[in-house]
Amino acid sequence: MTLKQLPLDDQSFAEIIDDNLLYADKTRYIYELLRGSRKKSYFLSRPRRFGKTILLDTLEELFTGNRERFKGLWIERSDYDFPKIPVLSLTLSFRSDSPEILENNIIEELKKITEEAKPSHKVSGATSDMYLDSLIRALYQESQSKIAVLIDEYDAPVTRNMDNLEIATANAKILHDFFATLKKRPVSRRVRFTLVTGITRYALASMDSGPNHLNDISMDPRFAGLCGFTLEELDYLFADRWELTLAKLKNSGEMGPSDSLKDLRAEILDWYDGYNWGGENRVLNPYSILHFFNSNSFDGYWMDSGRPGHLTALIKKRPLDFLQPNLDSIISSELRKSDLNKLAASSVLFHSGYLTMDKVKIVKVKVKGMTKTDKLYSFRLPNHEVTRGYYPDYFSVILNLQSPNELQAKAEILQQAFLAKDAEKVSSMFRDFISSFTYYQKPKDERDFHLIVQAILMGMDFKVLSEVPSSKGRSDISVELPGRVYLIIELKYRSNPNRNRTEKENAALASLAYELLSIGEVFEYLAKLASDIDDDELVKISPELSKKGLTRTKRRQLLGKAAKKLLPKSVINESLASLVLEKLPPEELNQELRNLGVEMNLSSDSMDLAVGRIDQVLTKTAQLALRYITQKDYHGPFRLEAKEFIDLALVIYDQGSHVKALFNAGSQGPSAETKKTRLLIDGLA
Repeated sequence: MTLKQLPLDDQSFAEIIDDNLLYADKTRYIYELLRGSRKKSYFLSRPRRFGKTILLDTLEELFTGNRERFKGLWIERSDYDFPKIPVLSLTLSFRSDSPEILENNIIEELKKITEEAKPSHKVSGATSDMYLDSLIRALYQESQSKIAVLIDEYDAPVTRNMDNLEIATANAKILHDFFATLKKRPVSRRVRFTLVTGITRYALASMDSGPNHLNDISMDPRFAGLCGFTLEELDYLFADRWELTLAKLKNSGEMGPSDSLKDLRAEILDWYDGYNWGGENRVLNPYSILHFFNSNSFDGYWMDSGRPGHLTALIKKRPLDFLQPNLDSIISSELRKSDLNKLAASSVLFHSGYLTMDKVKIVKVKVKGMTKTDKLYSFRLPNHEVTRGYYPDYFSVILNLQSPNELQAKAEILQQAFLAKDAEKVSSMFRDFISSFTYYQKPKDERDFHLIVQAILMGMDFKVLSEVPSSKGRSDISVELPGRVYLIIELKYRSNPNRNRTEKENAALASLAYELLSIGEVFEYLAKLASDIDDDELVKISPELSKKGLTRTKRRQLLGKAAKKLLPKSVINESLASLVLEKLPPEELNQELRNLGVEMNLSSDSMDLAVGRIDQVLTKTAQLALRYITQKDYHGPFRLEAKEFIDLALVIYDQGSHVKALFNAGSQGPSAETKKTRLLIDGLA
């Protein structure tokens, strides 16, 4: 039996049909979009590589009136009469790193459409919205038929510039005017069907009233299966591959000799199923499913294929907000929030495909003193692929890693340091990790540091259990290491005694920041302070900020200078003092301060004041936790047998980069035998 080839590349609908490739028939959904009233305008958001482009391509092919290509598909058997409709098809994935470039590139793309259509009426326009208006009129007059407008990756000019919100906002204004054209009555009367697709919903919302004529079907239960593979599609599309795939997985050792087709299906669902956009149908990740059946091996194909640029930018800017991917519930107004500065992390992750809808609840909310009905959405991680891949992907952003192999190499070094009880190495590595966080966003309390440490270990693929409970307390973090060795981590957090500085001390440290740090570091820090200042105030102080196309370095300098003028000197000095304390060793700073006649006696070893007390707390808490995890009725991820238990205290200060590790070498297990281990634990009671 010859298997149909899989559409692994970016094949068009025509290529898939003509080459007899595997195709999931979505024409019944398309029929639902097209039937009814004579004019339809829709918006659909789905994560990257979920089939939006092939959906638009199918629609474009349908509008050509070529019924033959739809032979055997659902719509060919329906009452749809395949009318020929002029199509304006546009993808906004081109360069857009300034509003001027975006405007020019949209016009250039529209000119290509004009050249291909060759309308007899002249098409022109000084701006993209004017050119679009002219082109639609010309296409209508040429064919005397209403046209279809298909726009893919509408949000790319906004999301790809989220690291520079000034450009992202300016691009959103260009798109606002562009999409508003489709709503104008002279144009809308000439448009029969519109579908706009993208990853995000909030880029559309940021355009105010521009494209509010679009009917958002992203969460419409009727179209939950419009993109991706439903369970039914999985079963019938790949039915002739199950036996062969199972045999290859058994041969490679990924599945056991006794595993059945039922086990294979369950494993596939665990890895790639779970997406939900409001309907009863769950959807499997189409990109991963196709690559799984192509390679006959379980892997994170979709996670490894890239990451939306806006997610990268937001993780860098607000890493703590994205530490827990399974975030709190939010109401639908938050999900649709349009302020690019205040996007909810759960909304970003949901639109990007890292979270999926779990439950929807109708709630009452107060808006401007009035009680209204709204929807409360709760989310969850969709499947194993995302669960296992989220933290490594997250840390590749935080640590500026170029490949997953770099994180794995760091994990191996840290594991060896744990096993060797190398406190200095552990301390140094965690200091580097935590400094990467605090460069972007300052943790607020011990809970933040707990989450950071836990995320670091999970990102490095350690087997982690958080807050192992006992009847008398909890151990903060427990880690399973090779060779039946268990690491019990107790995390302690203290405010840095050097943080309560006098104004004179802050002023002295601030002067050292200007002297000892690079201008780039200082302005980068001052520019961040400007984020709390109203934009109009900044422009008043530095009018150049209103100019378009500023380089990142120039914009940073202008923001830094404006912040210095607008913020109180005491605030500037305290901020720069914290910066120089974070960047330079205390020994160097003490000498420089003495040269200025200031005696502060800074010391990174001041944390030793707490070590004695922490050691006592660590030992007691770890012993209680060890007793708990070796009880007969414990069914967690840790095995009952143990070769060795290692206690580790991590003492972390609120500046983030100051970390000290303290090992307690006195909790070694006598052997790997469960009975002897339990005797040891009982003796500690």
